[in-house]
Amino acid sequence: MKSVLKLLSWASVVVLLINCNPAEQSLEPANLDHALQLVDSMLIDGQQIKWISIYADAPSYEPVHAAGEGVSCVDDVGRFLEVLEFEINRNHQEELLPLAEGMTKFLLYLSREDGLWYNFILEDGSINKEYRTSIASFQWWAVRGLRGLGASYRIFSGRADSKLLTEQIHRRFLASQPQLDSLFSNYPQMTIAADGSERPGWNLSNAPDQSAELLLALSGVHGLGEFNYEKEIGYLAEALLGWQYHGDDMSYKGMYFCWQNSWHAWGSNQTLALLQAYIILGKEDYLNSVKLWADHFLPTLIAANFPAEIQLDSTGSWQIQQYSQIAYGQSSTYRGIHLLAALTGSSDYAQKAETTFAWFKGKNIATTQMYDPNTGRCFDGIYAADGINMNSGAESTIECLLAIQARGGW
Repeated sequence: MKSVLKLLSWASVVVLLINCNPAEQSLEPANLDHALQLVDSMLIDGQQIKWISIYADAPSYEPVHAAGEGVSCVDDVGRFLEVLEFEINRNHQEELLPLAEGMTKFLLYLSREDGLWYNFILEDGSINKEYRTSIASFQWWAVRGLRGLGASYRIFSGRADSKLLTEQIHRRFLASQPQLDSLFSNYPQMTIAADGSERPGWNLSNAPDQSAELLLALSGVHGLGEFNYEKEIGYLAEALLGWQYHGDDMSYKGMYFCWQNSWHAWGSNQTLALLQAYIILGKEDYLNSVKLWADHFLPTLIAANFPAEIQLDSTGSWQIQQYSQIAYGQSSTYRGIHLLAALTGSSDYAQKAETTFAWFKGKNIATTQMYDPNTGRCFDGIYAADGINMNSGAESTIECLLAIQARGGW
């Protein structure tokens, strides 16, 4: 299969990997109703900008203003564009095209010509340039913005009436190149990790989880049009490999450190990112790395009821933090093992994928179904064995929808 995959971009191979569940014909499609109820828009500088609201609190589930932050953010809009991409390109929901265009304009509005990004938009349509997670920079929200622009490019490229939009997207990726060059100027410099070992020192913001997000963004457009990120994809994949645990404790072997000496579930997309790099570059090291994770660390997560965070302390002991468990964490784990199962054809990995997905169905520490297929809501998290956050904000909803789409349905 590898020789075939190397001839294809990630975007063109998605169709081969989605819906590999043998029972797919009986599955219900993802319900976007709640997500679409969170959508709002405003005319800004003559452009119809559209976004998805950050929070929605029970029991009304109406959008809630995020004090100090804003009404929406690049973090959420970028990922929701990937949801829209699936529905438009895979399920032919052409009526969602205006929404995808308006959200693309949102991302263009929040990004700058120097490759830096803001994150939050305020209620009056102005950009929040002062909040700590909205200051112009190239980190979490920047790379999620690029993920969204990549999804938009895959939606609109080839459409005759969208040439200007795709050109704007292309320019935003080009504007990021100096940021990438600066990041990789550290290659192959190593850094000393918390356990005293030498590890790659060219991660985005010194955080492997952020590098995984960047790898997702670049691999999502590589091979399309003039996009060529082969070198950058190789650098990022090498960085992720270097932050994988290879110690003596078999229960944690294959774990990917997210920051310093800790792993956390949310945003732990190293597996998905490395598999996309494998599809593009065909390097067996990437595939074998994810297999190591699936054979050792994932069973540990399953046995421990999917904890939120695990840390290796200074004594060499593992400290487990059980809560809060959120859809973002479960989606990251699920999409990695699901893609591995699709690529390898392994029934064992497919079963582990279903066990991971079952967290949404109620096979979790709180024995509560987290997603309602009738409304499209996904609860915001589990904070205790008997405690569910019944709110349903954008991130939880989006990440649950991404997992459902990857699986082929509910």
